[in-house]
Amino acid sequence: MKFSVINFIIMHRNSIGLVLCLCLILTGIISIIYDRISKNKFITLCSLFVEKFGARPAEVLIYQDGGFFFSFIRDAFFIKALYFKENSFHTRGMDNEQIRFIKELPNQYTDWLRVKVRLSIVGIIFLFMMLSVFYLPSFI
Repeated sequence: MKFSVINFIIMHRNSIGLVLCLCLILTGIISIIYDRISKNKFITLCSLFVEKFGARPAEVLIYQDGGFFFSFIRDAFFIKALYFKENSFHTRGMDNEQIRFIKELPNQYTDWLRVKVRLSIVGIIFLFMMLSVFYLPSFI
């Protein structure tokens, strides 16, 4: 029998899946802890926004006390403004002045958003890797 990566994955599917599942769970726990730690940074960012524009964005007001499961939705306004250009598909309906304000903030006010996005991306990668270990060999 010829040794290949697919054969290795098929032979050790459960072990690899378990390791990836544990990595996914660990990423989730780290995300929850980081969300609790970054709560003060969120409040600081909101207070800067209120000083400049007089009120919090509606998306933030709706989900501000939603807990961990709504924290990414709560931060989505700031994340979209930070990562996407003005007048793009993702920032439609947002004021360009607000987008520029968020983009021009020093990193000390927005670095926690970047970490949160990266943790989410790592979690999604672990999830897809775990699913591919179990389901991809059956398609090949």
